[in-house]
Amino acid sequence: MIRKKKSMPNIPVSSMADIAFLLLVFFMVTSVLDSDPDVPITLPEVPGGEQLNKKIANIYLSGDANRSVYFNSMKVSLPEAINFVRGKLASHPDLKVLIHADKELTYSEVDRVFDLLREAGALKVSLVTQTTQGGGLK
Repeated sequence: MIRKKKSMPNIPVSSMADIAFLLLVFFMVTSVLDSDPDVPITLPEVPGGEQLNKKIANIYLSGDANRSVYFNSMKVSLPEAINFVRGKLASHPDLKVLIHADKELTYSEVDRVFDLLREAGALKVSLVTQTTQGGGLK
């Protein structure tokens, strides 16, 4: 009795690259980019860093002469911005607050905002920076 050699089944992979490319284009076209409003702020740069995906409340601190404050792209005073955060905390106790502070602001000005947010009950507060290449300390 002579046994026939069984051949391995072939899987056609020639069109896999085309399918992967089409999926890549589809996801690029259908994704939505979250852009910040046109607020005149120059963020400080830090190496590495962590990015948050869900932004619920944004406070922008401008470094201009008036020290303008924006709450979610709406120009307000600092006490009004804190009151808006306090109001959002009533309906969202796990509210994330992002502070976009101009790099020209002093540490005490930014620290004052952190203190006011803590007094308002905001527990998840982050300072937004621009991420640069690298991550090592100098």
